[in-house]
Amino acid sequence: MAMRFKHPINVLFVIVQMEMGGSERLVCNIVSKLDRKIFNPSIAWFFGDEILDEFKKLDVPLYHIPKVKRFDVGAMRILGNVIRQDNIDLVNAHHFMPLVYSFYGCKIANRQKLIYTEHSGLEIEKLSRKWKAAGRYLLGRSDRAIGVSPEVTKQIQRTFKLSSDKTVSIRNGVAVELFENNREKVCLKTSLGIKNDEVIVGIVANFHKIKNHMFLLRAFNEISKDGWRSKLLLVGQGFANISENAEPKIRKYIAENRLGENVLTLGYRTDIPELLACMDIFCLTSLNEGLPISLIEAMAAGLPVVGTNVDGIRDLIIPNKNGFLVEQGDVEGLKKALLLLLQDESMRRSMGQESRNLAFSSYSLDRCVQDYQNLFLSSL
Repeated sequence: MAMRFKHPINVLFVIVQMEMGGSERLVCNIVSKLDRKIFNPSIAWFFGDEILDEFKKLDVPLYHIPKVKRFDVGAMRILGNVIRQDNIDLVNAHHFMPLVYSFYGCKIANRQKLIYTEHSGLEIEKLSRKWKAAGRYLLGRSDRAIGVSPEVTKQIQRTFKLSSDKTVSIRNGVAVELFENNREKVCLKTSLGIKNDEVIVGIVANFHKIKNHMFLLRAFNEISKDGWRSKLLLVGQGFANISENAEPKIRKYIAENRLGENVLTLGYRTDIPELLACMDIFCLTSLNEGLPISLIEAMAAGLPVVGTNVDGIRDLIIPNKNGFLVEQGDVEGLKKALLLLLQDESMRRSMGQESRNLAFSSYSLDRCVQDYQNLFLSSL
């Protein structure tokens, strides 16, 4: 865009927590690629005291806004002070709670631009009637609402009674170039204790109930009983202070079914491209998704993908082309889909290539960032 500004536009991204889930990874990636001649980004969050290395490396102002679990007016005021003191021109709030807490600082205390990004249609669909009504009021006075997929955008319109001119879809993107050659690189199999002839199934997702690791574990348990030389990599972690934490149940199932030798729980990792290079099949069994970053990254890495037939996942998996969709809870169906890929290397290669082509053509980070930049500029 051929536009001139007296100073870089100060953009504050507001996220829920200092945790590397899909929405946090997207914000981290967007900030890393924003045109610094035009934009001066910063990030604020509410939960989590320890700053992740990925955010430190961005070299931008980072603001922890301590918040109690209940409605916290003090946190609103602190965020409003950040917006005023840093001369923030535009706030991009990711998820509904950051939208609520950003509204005071943007529209009441400082009268600045506010753009809301929603990552999950289910998240807002499950809001109480009171919060849906509040959302209609807040978004009616905000500047734009973004859905990370057309389905999420439609859910925003339905839930908050917004017209199409107030909403836009910007599909999530990943830095596809980070995954381009990793299938040919030496991977981490030796250090993980994996033999070369073992076929690796993997998932990258924090241990939250909505990710439904138990569905995958039950199917993999059946595969292990049949004697297949395969391992399952679980990349992610649980958080003890949230009700969504599924880690105790996951670890109990692994122990009770004596899967410890074949199921590796790797915790939080920063070397995702290298871990994906070790995998032969990627599987995501979530109950619901927006447009999952982890699945796009797996596709960019050239992996065949298996997932549940739910919103977000079915936007990315084309059945029998780059992978398979299975119905939620159908353990036998998931086992069958995984076995088809486990026993057929040529199928894994051809479907993996289709995944890569789709990721590079439609889900690049450069395209995603350009869409955000254009929207920020047009809003101002």
